[in-house]
Amino acid sequence: MTSNDVRDMLDLPGNVGPRPAKKQKIAAPKSTLKGLAREVQSLGGDNPIAIVPEVTAFKKRRFASRKPAAKWEFKPFKNSARKDDLILRHWRRKTEAPPAPAGQDGKTEQANAQAEAEMDDSTFAKFNVRVKVPTYDDEQYKLYLQSEDWSKDETDYLMGLAQDFDLRWPVIWDRYEYQPPMPDMEGVEGAIMTVPKTRSLEDLKARYYKVAAAMMIVHKPQDKMISSEFAMYETMLSFNPAQETARKKFAENAFHRTRDEAKEEESLLLELKRILARSDKLNEERRELYARLEAPPSTGNIGIYSSSQGLQSLLQQLMTVDKSKKRRSLMAPEGASPAPGGSNLLQQGNLDRRDSSVRESMSVASASNGKRGGTAPGPTERRQLTEEEERTYGVSHPTDRLTSGPLFRYEKLSKPVTTKSTAQQMKITNTLNELGLPPRLIMPTADTGVVYESLIESIIRMLQYRALSDKLSGEIAIAKAQKAEKEKRERAARGEPEPGAGDAAAQEEDHDDEVKVEDGERQKSVAPSVKSDNAHKRSASVLSSVSDKSTKRQKK
Repeated sequence: MTSNDVRDMLDLPGNVGPRPAKKQKIAAPKSTLKGLAREVQSLGGDNPIAIVPEVTAFKKRRFASRKPAAKWEFKPFKNSARKDDLILRHWRRKTEAPPAPAGQDGKTEQANAQAEAEMDDSTFAKFNVRVKVPTYDDEQYKLYLQSEDWSKDETDYLMGLAQDFDLRWPVIWDRYEYQPPMPDMEGVEGAIMTVPKTRSLEDLKARYYKVAAAMMIVHKPQDKMISSEFAMYETMLSFNPAQETARKKFAENAFHRTRDEAKEEESLLLELKRILARSDKLNEERRELYARLEAPPSTGNIGIYSSSQGLQSLLQQLMTVDKSKKRRSLMAPEGASPAPGGSNLLQQGNLDRRDSSVRESMSVASASNGKRGGTAPGPTERRQLTEEEERTYGVSHPTDRLTSGPLFRYEKLSKPVTTKSTAQQMKITNTLNELGLPPRLIMPTADTGVVYESLIESIIRMLQYRALSDKLSGEIAIAKAQKAEKEKRERAARGEPEPGAGDAAAQEEDHDDEVKVEDGERQKSVAPSVKSDNAHKRSASVLSSVSDKSTKRQKK
């Protein structure tokens, strides 16, 4: 039977409200006493134990000493930073002077009166620091500070602003409002307006530093300056307004750049550092290579190797020794017999000469073989260099047949020149000197050698073209001379006079008259040279005219 059935039997409503919530007992917080155990406090139950804690605190003494209270006085003071003589007063602790010995009472009273007469200075006057602006008079300005762009009145105005605003140049430039004085208006019609010049911050600085440096050297010579003064003097002299303007413009552009531009600049700086580090490393490796290429000092006799025959015999000996003593491979299988004759030393030398890449390949090969079950490692291939590494280390793959023995690059470069004649070699050397290039390269790298070879070929080709041009010019001159001679003979056969013959004869007669006027001795010395000169200066027309006259006489 449920509660609903009971309600139907008793005619009670079926809808019943929610069940009332149980009231929670609110327990007041128990007061805990410090210094008592928990078991003792729990004996009281809900009622706390009525125990009043004892506080042992005593009243402190109000006065630590029995001395009398200090005396204060309302004393006047002045401020040396002020231009006016304003006197103010403030409270100061009164200081009692020690008692004077007997017989000096009059002096003590006089000192007290003098101390009272002298007023104290303000404690804030020491913070009034004023800058020292250069001073000058009219005579010094005329001697050292004359300028076409600056007048004395404007210079004084600038010095006054620098003194007032303590060399704070942004404030000085903001307050700079110089008005030039009005000119004399007597006898002048109309109004004359003086336009002030626009001065930039750098112009104001440059003028001030120039005046300060000039007056500094006037008041104190350079040989009497200390190091700090001389450094300041050099700094003021070396001030450059254009450089300062460019620096501020660069700083402004750097401030207004975007985030992407800043990241790009940072990446460029990192790349530049990487390039510089790489170049330093390459230079260090190059120096080490040159140090290794230098011949070590020898204690034996090397005179037998000074000739080509001695070097050839030395090469044959080295090749024989190399063939007799085969170097044992580092990756030889186990149980192989060692090579006779110092194999340990050869193996050690091979290990020293191996580079890091070969060591890495050996370590990888040994590790892989160990994982497979400890089988004997086989020979590994050398790491192939990339194009950039080959270009860096100067590795090349020549297609031509190489000769036995060492071959230096400068010999290959000088071979096209040495095969020429002595005159051709002199011409090539003179051409290189005109271009400012040495006949032998200091650093004959592979790239430099290619360019140098192309330059030598161009010079040789140019000399060949020049010789051919000279040859053609000579042949053309000979052909012209033959043609002129042929025309002359044809005119002589026809009896025609040569053009310009009369003018040449007149010039010759005038020259003979001038020679006759001179002294006899000088005429004797000069006449042979004049005749020889005239003989050289006579043209083909003169000779042709003489031949024409002789032919006419024969006809008559």
